[in-house]
Amino acid sequence: MPISDRFPAPAATPDDIELLHSISIELIGEQDRVELCGKIVDAAIAITRSQFGTMQLLCPPDDPSGNGGCLQLLCSRGLPPEAEAFWQVVSPAAHSSCTQALKTGRRAVIADYDRWDDIAGTPDLTAFRETGIRSAQTTPLISRSGELLGMISTHWDAPHEPSERDLRMLDILARQAADLLERTIADEALREAAELQKMLTGELSHRVKNMLATVQAIASQTLRSCDDPEDFVASFGGRIQSMSRVHSQLSTNDWKGTQLRDIVQDQMKLGPVDEAQISASGPDVHLDATAVPKMAMILHELGTNSLKYGALSRPEGLVTILWRVDGANLDLRWAESGGPRVEGPVRRGFGTRLIEASVRGAGGDARMAAEADGVRWEISFPLSGARASERPASAPVPIAAARRGPTPPAVLRGKRILIIEDEPLMAMDIAGQLEDAGALVVGPATSVSAALGLIEQYRVDAALLDANLGGQPVGEIATSLAAKNIPFVFVSGYGRVSLPENFDDAELLSKPFHSNQLLEVAARLVV
Repeated sequence: MPISDRFPAPAATPDDIELLHSISIELIGEQDRVELCGKIVDAAIAITRSQFGTMQLLCPPDDPSGNGGCLQLLCSRGLPPEAEAFWQVVSPAAHSSCTQALKTGRRAVIADYDRWDDIAGTPDLTAFRETGIRSAQTTPLISRSGELLGMISTHWDAPHEPSERDLRMLDILARQAADLLERTIADEALREAAELQKMLTGELSHRVKNMLATVQAIASQTLRSCDDPEDFVASFGGRIQSMSRVHSQLSTNDWKGTQLRDIVQDQMKLGPVDEAQISASGPDVHLDATAVPKMAMILHELGTNSLKYGALSRPEGLVTILWRVDGANLDLRWAESGGPRVEGPVRRGFGTRLIEASVRGAGGDARMAAEADGVRWEISFPLSGARASERPASAPVPIAAARRGPTPPAVLRGKRILIIEDEPLMAMDIAGQLEDAGALVVGPATSVSAALGLIEQYRVDAALLDANLGGQPVGEIATSLAAKNIPFVFVSGYGRVSLPENFDDAELLSKPFHSNQLLEVAARLVV
């Protein structure tokens, strides 16, 4: 039981009141946590007339420093540098007045360390003796919500037990110190959050501008190499989708890069291509976030070039992708066979130039050879901090075949399709493509209430449902569609985590998408 609980506290003297008043004035006006802690320790030393003083912060259990549950030194007075280093972080298993207070949550007083049996023979007693500390008291700093924030301790160079007056005034100081410490911690957290928000906003702006610049360049270069508007739409749309899939992969992995085999598998989703036409194998190779977009673009261009002019333009054509790691380089081989016979110079369009520019821009080398049975590419791509596993080089990469539905125009003609989309341009584009295929468009609905109204008002054959309408969840719409047995597909730029509860397994059409993808999905819904 603390001394203050055993005996009534005497009335405060005018000098004590004056001292507490001056301390309060000093503390209340201080905004800097370091300075605040120093003034609190100085006040504690003045109150107890001690030779040493410390203030410690209790580290939370999940503290990133790994010192969760320990006491971290915030400020000290009178301690030599070696003592500050020794007590910089105090474990709960240590022997001192602060660890005694940590165990009980109440003030602890050690009147004489030399007469405390628990500390005998420990490094802690040696440290106290070398520092010249013989006795100590520790008063917990507890917030108004009851949370232990830290400790304030004073130490004497001789056996000592603080007086009733000292303990009473320490309680008053500790109450005020806890309030101020809690305030400064909260203020610092707000400032850090604001700085983090500013940094993230700047980074987002940087990435968005770079992305828009890249899209602008792709549009410009694609237009230069296309004479037919439909060819431009197909080529440009394919490149944008490739970028979108890369973005999704990096986002899923917290922008820490991804495996090469995952990039190959993703970029070889080329639409009307049988999975047996493409074989890919090589060791596991991790590409960092800067290399992933380049490699994805290279593979996309190789695949689309083959689909237009090479082996994948014929059902009997084959593509083999092999890779290995040679020192700091990734050696990738792309070989085609069974396609149109290669005669004369190979057409060097934008795709070919883009492959070469992407590889050489990364410091590598790309060489194409036109052989009678197909095109060959030998690519050497520098790897920055890449890691290759011991996985056998023959390990195959599964290439998923594209899902195929009936020929869209034949089945969509005359079908009523409800569009639920809050982005006007996207809604217009979807509606135009469906109407070109002969479908009858209902909507678009741009809000939950509007969508529910159209579902009740019209008979529809299928629906395309944006997974997020201006921040509003769409679970009520999905439930209403399901209750009326109206087939639908979610359309979203987010992943499956954004889908409403109980609809995790529903089909998802990821934005951006190609016209053929939209029509194929819509066709599957109405048959």
